[in-house]
Amino acid sequence: IPEIACAVDAAVARLRGSSGRLIYAGAGCSIRIGVQDGVELVPTFGWPLSRLGYLIAGGSAALSISIEGAEDDILDSKRQVVELDIDSDDVVIGIAASGYTPFTCGVLEASRNAGALTLAVTSSPFSALCSAAEHPLVTETGAEVLAGSTRLAAGTAQKALLNAFSTTLMTSLGRVLGNEMICVQASNAKLKNRQSRILSGQVASLSHSDAYVLLESLGWDLRLGLLIASGWNPEVARQALQAEHPFRELLKGR
Repeated sequence: IPEIACAVDAAVARLRGSSGRLIYAGAGCSIRIGVQDGVELVPTFGWPLSRLGYLIAGGSAALSISIEGAEDDILDSKRQVVELDIDSDDVVIGIAASGYTPFTCGVLEASRNAGALTLAVTSSPFSALCSAAEHPLVTETGAEVLAGSTRLAAGTAQKALLNAFSTTLMTSLGRVLGNEMICVQASNAKLKNRQSRILSGQVASLSHSDAYVLLESLGWDLRLGLLIASGWNPEVARQALQAEHPFRELLKGR
């Protein structure tokens, strides 16, 4: 937990109020877990799609078809880093259970040279991936029930660790209030009602129906609705949200 917290603080420093991206890198099962974590940040936390990236050994086809040899392609890892134009605003997470996958190690080395913040998610302490990253996050899961099948214990640990990291990161960037998803995308009737319930629950003077009307007028921007309903000037509220500070700090400072 302390290591995850330090990694979150470092990532917040790069991403807050910038155009920096959260980028997942890896091969095989590891990158599939990384992509799953990244994809879910958009509907759950309203994280902009433009601020997500993936470096995948073997390319996007490897997400559905196993391309085993791709994990050894160091040249491709460096080419992908250049093509994605990674820089000092970005945060790159390399995921590899063994800690020695050449593609993933190559990505972290090239990304770090480009000035990006680098994190490693691995089950192997003191590995090459840990050495390549500024923040190694290690889950020592030990031998697999099926020898070498790291989609099992190691993969499960990777998913849990990424859940903890990305949820804490999104909270620190102002996209959570308490235990409520205040940036959940209102893409259907159920989620529009959820946004309205959150708003009326947070602002006692607002009925569910009034909350619905306000949110509809704001294009279902719940954070903006919470600030306006709490007395903020709309334009000042919009500017405050761009700074990406924890949301409770904004409510306290109104």
